[in-house]
Amino acid sequence: MPAPLRKANMEIIWHILLTVCLGSTCLDQDVQWFESKAECDKMLTVYSEMPTDGDWDTVEYICKPVGSLNT
Repeated sequence: MPAPLRKANMEIIWHILLTVCLGSTCLDQDVQWFESKAECDKMLTVYSEMPTDGDWDTVEYICKPVGSLNT
């Protein structure tokens, strides 16, 4: 008889990831971690309103699960 299935208690940790690009060179930096997507989205607004530091061509903040891949 097979063992009973257990529910996995998976907790998703969200983070704000900053990506800056100059020409064809891009750098990523982990900014802050959150326990919920709602918290991450709330702070994303704050970070997105900050003035950029440096002469980057693009500056992008996104909320995504820690360790996830871009699509």
